[in-house]
Amino acid sequence: MTNDHEIGRVVAVDTAQVTIELNRELKALTRSTYEGTIEVGSINSYVIIPVGFRRIVAMVSRIVLTEESELKADKTIVSLPLSRRLMKATMIGTIDENEFKQGINLFPILDSPVLITKREDLDAIFGKKCVRNYDSDEPGYCISVGRSAVFPDYEIKIDPDKFFGKHAAIIGSTGSGKSCSIATILQSVIEHPQVDQTRFVILDTNGEYRSAFQKVNGNQWSDAKPAFKSLYIPTDPNEKGKLAIPYWFMDSNDFVRIFRASPGMQRPVLLNALSSARNSSSTGSAWLQLRQDLIKECNRVLGYCSGGDKSDAKAIRQLCDGLVYYLNNSANTAAITLGQAYPSVTPDNLKNLFTTVCNIVRDGISSEGGKFESYAQIDLGKQAKIKGQMDPLLSTLSRLPDGDKSLSMATADCPSYFSRTDFRYRHIEEAMSRNDGSSSRARDNCSTMLMRIFSLLEDSRFDFLFGPSTKEWPKIKHSLAAFLRDLLGLESNPQSELSDSGNHQDSQLPFYDRQRKGSSRSNVVIVDLSLLASEVLENVTALIGRLIHEFMQRISFPESGIGRGEFPVVLILEEAQNYIREGKKNEDDSISKQVFERIAREGRKFGLGLVVASQRPSEMSKTVLSQCNSFVVHRLQNPEDLRYFREIVPGIYGQLLEQLSALAPRSALVLGECVQAPALVEMREVDPAPRSKNPQFFKSWSTNGKTPDIENICAKWENNIDNRDENVEGTE
Repeated sequence: MTNDHEIGRVVAVDTAQVTIELNRELKALTRSTYEGTIEVGSINSYVIIPVGFRRIVAMVSRIVLTEESELKADKTIVSLPLSRRLMKATMIGTIDENEFKQGINLFPILDSPVLITKREDLDAIFGKKCVRNYDSDEPGYCISVGRSAVFPDYEIKIDPDKFFGKHAAIIGSTGSGKSCSIATILQSVIEHPQVDQTRFVILDTNGEYRSAFQKVNGNQWSDAKPAFKSLYIPTDPNEKGKLAIPYWFMDSNDFVRIFRASPGMQRPVLLNALSSARNSSSTGSAWLQLRQDLIKECNRVLGYCSGGDKSDAKAIRQLCDGLVYYLNNSANTAAITLGQAYPSVTPDNLKNLFTTVCNIVRDGISSEGGKFESYAQIDLGKQAKIKGQMDPLLSTLSRLPDGDKSLSMATADCPSYFSRTDFRYRHIEEAMSRNDGSSSRARDNCSTMLMRIFSLLEDSRFDFLFGPSTKEWPKIKHSLAAFLRDLLGLESNPQSELSDSGNHQDSQLPFYDRQRKGSSRSNVVIVDLSLLASEVLENVTALIGRLIHEFMQRISFPESGIGRGEFPVVLILEEAQNYIREGKKNEDDSISKQVFERIAREGRKFGLGLVVASQRPSEMSKTVLSQCNSFVVHRLQNPEDLRYFREIVPGIYGQLLEQLSALAPRSALVLGECVQAPALVEMREVDPAPRSKNPQFFKSWSTNGKTPDIENICAKWENNIDNRDENVEGTE
C-alpha cells in the first residue's frame, strides 16, 4: 500500500536534486511495512517519487534536522519550536513498467509524495530480473563487481560493453584499493561462464599484477586459475622472456622525442636519415630512395644556377662530385634497379650527366686545386647548358616508370627494419651532408642530438629497445606481426614463415621466440614496466599504445578479414598520472599524453578501450579523464584531487562525491553508464590479490624479520651476473 511506504513530501525541486520534508510522525527514521522494517534516510539509499505512471528514483545524499517557531497572535502564549526533518536526494533515473533507466526527463512537482523503496523497486534498480544467459550482442549488466553497501542482498553488476568500450577511470588515494578493484573486475570478466577469450593488456608500472593472475611454486610461475591464461613480460634484463621492443617499430615522432631533436636543422636531418635508413635496408625500395635523392639533388643544382655568387659554382661541383661517388659506391645496386625501371636512366648515363655538369662549372676556373682556386660566375650560357642536362632527367624521373614498378617507398614512420649501425655511422652523416654542402655546419647544429644518439645506443638500460651495443639485432620476417600477436595474447600462426634460430638466436627477441615455438592464447598480458628507466617510460608507453591503436585502425581494412570493432582490446594504464600528465602552460605535451588522448577520443570507434587508474587525478590529462564514461571512485583525500574530479564528472553527481574522503578501503562509488544506478559498492573480494598490500611496519619491528639478500639484489642492479653467481650461493 502506498500509505505504508510514504515517508514525506517534496518541498523544493531543482534540475538535479529534490528537498524532501519527512512526515512528522516518522520519529525513529524507520518505517514498518508488510516487507519488514525499513530504515529511512540512510545516505546512498534510494527513495521513489511517483509522477503519473512513472516513478523517479532519487539517491539520498543529506538529511538535516531544523527547528522553526510557530507565530501566535496572542503574545502571552509561549510556543515550543517544532522540529522539521529535511532530506536532500539526487534524482538519478526513472522506473517505467518495472524497468529502470538512468537519466531524468521529467520532474516532480511540489508536494509530490515520497516513498521508500519496495522490493520490486530495488529489483528494477539493481537489475535483478536480468536473465542469466546473456545475449552476447547486448550483454547488459552481467559482470559482478561487488555488493551494495546499503542493500547487501543486491549485487552490483556492470555492462562490459559500456565499461570497457566507452573508457573507465578507477580513482583513489594510495591504499584505497584501486589495484584490487582492477584485478577483481578483470577476474570477474574472465571467470564469467560465457566468456571464452579476452584481450586485456596491463601496463604495470608498479609490478603488482602478476600475483593477481599467476602463482609461484618454487621458482616456477603458472596460472593461478585455469581460466586466467596470462602472459607476464618483465623489464628485468636478467629474467627470461623480458620485454623487447625493436627500435624500428618507432615512428618519426618517437625518434624525435627520444633523441630530443630540436626544430630547425636537427629534426630534418634525423627524419632524412630515418627515411634513408629504412629504404636502404629494403631491396625493393632502395631504388626509390635513389630516385628521390636524384630529384632532390637535381633541384638543388638548378637552385644554385639562379644565384649570382661564384661560390654557387663550387657548390655545384661539390654536389656533382659527391653524386658520382655515391653512384659508384653506396648506390651502385640501386642505380642498376633504377635503370630497369627507367631504361634511359642507366648508371653510366647518370655519371656522364653529372660529370658534364661538373665540367660546365669548371670552365673559367683559375688555380684549380690550388690554395687560391677561384671559380667563374655562372652566366646565362652556363645556366642554359646545365638546365639542358638536368631537365630531361627530372622529366623522366617525375613520371611513372614503365611496367608495374611501384613508387611506394618507406617513409620515416614506416615500422620496417633498418640497420642501427648504418643509421648511426652512415645515414646520419649523409643527411647532414645533404642538408648543407658540407657537413661541418650541420654537425655543429646537430652535436647535442648526435651525443644523445650515441649515448642511448651504448646505454645498457636501453638494450630492450636498441639491442645490445656489442651485437645488432638481425633482420627477421614478420617481426611486427609477431610482436603484436605476443602483446595481444594471441596464439602463434602456424602458416607464418618466421625466421629460424640460425638467423635469429634465442633470447635476443623473446616475443619472437615465443611465437616461433608456438605460443598459446592469453587472456591477460601483463607488461611489467616497474624497472624501466624513468626517462624512457613515456616513450615506451606511448609506443605500445600507438602500435595497438594503429593496428586496431587497420583492422577495418579488407585484408584483415573482419570488420571494425570485431576484435576488441582493453588497455589498462596503472598509475597513469606518471605518463599522461596534464602539462603546465608553455610546456610541450609529452608524447604519451598525445597518444593516449587520441586513443581516448578515437579508440572506441575501433574497439580499443581504456581503463585508467590514478591516485592523483589532478595531475592527469583532462582530455583522457573527460572521455571516461564510467568511474570507480575510492577514497580521495587530497583537496586538489577532489576539486579536480568534481570538475570532470557530470554535475549531477556533485553531492554524492562529498563522501569520498571518508570511504573505507574496498568501498567505492561506482558511477556512469556502466551500472544501472550510481551505488556505493563493497567491491568483490579479489582472489588472488595483486602485490599491493600495505607494509606491516610494526610486525617487522616486533619480530625477528627477514633480511633481504642485498648482494644478490645489487648484483642484478649492476647487471653483474658473473659476480652474483660466484659470490651468492643458493640463488637462481
